[in-house]
Order: sequence, then C-alpha cells, then structure tokens
Amino acid sequence: MEESELVVHGLRAMLEPHSALISVVAHRADGPAPLVDLTLYEPHRRTAGVRPAPQRFPTRMVAFGWDCSPEAVSTEMARGAAGFVSKYLPSRRLVWNLLQIADGRTIVDAWTPQAEAEKAAAQKWPLTQRETEVLSMIAAGKANREIAEETNLSINSVKSYIRGAYSKIEVSSRSQAVLWAIQHGLLMPTEPDPVRATLARQPVQPVRQPVRQPAGRQPVRQAVVPPVRPGMPAAR
Repeated sequence: MEESELVVHGLRAMLEPHSALISVVAHRADGPAPLVDLTLYEPHRRTAGVRPAPQRFPTRMVAFGWDCSPEAVSTEMARGAAGFVSKYLPSRRLVWNLLQIADGRTIVDAWTPQAEAEKAAAQKWPLTQRETEVLSMIAAGKANREIAEETNLSINSVKSYIRGAYSKIEVSSRSQAVLWAIQHGLLMPTEPDPVRATLARQPVQPVRQPVRQPAGRQPVRQAVVPPVRPGMPAAR
C-alpha cells in the first residue's frame, strides 16, 4: 500500500531478479484489495484511506518504512504488525525477511546505514567517555589527585577508570598509556602560564654594559649589547 509510484516501481524493479519467489502488486485505495500473502505499508499511511483486505483472505501486515527508530518499531509491533523491515535493506536481505514473515515468523530488521556506521565507530573506539577523559589527563601529565579534583571523582573512582582503560588498550604502565594516548590524539591542550605570557608580551630593553678601559689608551665608548634569549645563536 503505497501512494508514490516511484516507490512502487522501484520496489518492483528491485525484486524482479527474485520473481520466482516474490512479486509486487500495487494496491490503491480506490481499487479492490488484491489477494496477497503480505501487505507492506508505510507506518504513517496505514489508515490513510486504505481499504482493508477481505476477511476471508487475511493478510499479514508488514511495516516498511524509513523511520527505523526503536519508537517507530515498537509502535507498529504494538499495533499488530507481523514484522518491520527497513526501506534501506538490500534486495536479497529484504526478500529473505519477507519470506520468513510469510512463513509465520515475526521479523524485525530495522537496519540503516547510520546505525551501521555508529556501531562500527563504537567497536573501533574501545573507551568510554569517562575513560577517555581520564586517559587524556594522564597524557597531559596530571597526577591522580589532580584528575580527581578536576573531574569531581574520588581517588578510587579515578583508579578504577584507569584500570579499565589500561585493560581495554592493553597496557600495563603509565608510560605505555601516555604513548597510546599520544598515538590516538588524546593530548589535552595545556593552559598557558600567565607569568610567561606576560613576560613574553613585554618589550625587551637593551642592556648597557660598561667596557673597561686599558691603561694608557683612549676611552672607549660603551657598547649596547642586546640580551641573549634562550635558543638564540651566540654572536662571535
């Protein structure tokens, strides 16, 4: 039961290679109900002027939609749907699900590309949010007491998160944990030292150093010697 010709023709073309197992029959609200084994419907269009199937040929209703959230699935299953299948499913997976439902089983396949991507990302990153935070503070050189103060956790909780993180990333020492954090981009930005920042902004005045005059020679003028900063090459 679908109002959009695009979806009807698209579904028919997608399932055409499996015509020996399944066929698509379009059902319009202004026409007679066809005799079918399953009725696919968009959840929010189920009762929108659609004529019910004849009682002497009962059909199993299958929700077929884009919204595959847990709320949408539970709502349709509570309404008596025999199954819920996602419109994101590839043809072979969709056919397999429909055949299972037609055989009397209850199938829910709410797969979406977004859910798959989120699952892959969760499997790739082993740490919880709190373990990640604690490990990044360790990489920044903070002691357990400092981590506890900044996160409002007890020392025992901090140690528990550290043990959990060490177990997941398979390290046994703080130095190994720091190396792992650096390799995975967990270095927290350090706060600038206000004293150093103030001194760096101040202009540097040249220092006048008196030059001793050897006996019997003309006086030599005082030379202006700029200060030597760390990292500057020494003048020869």
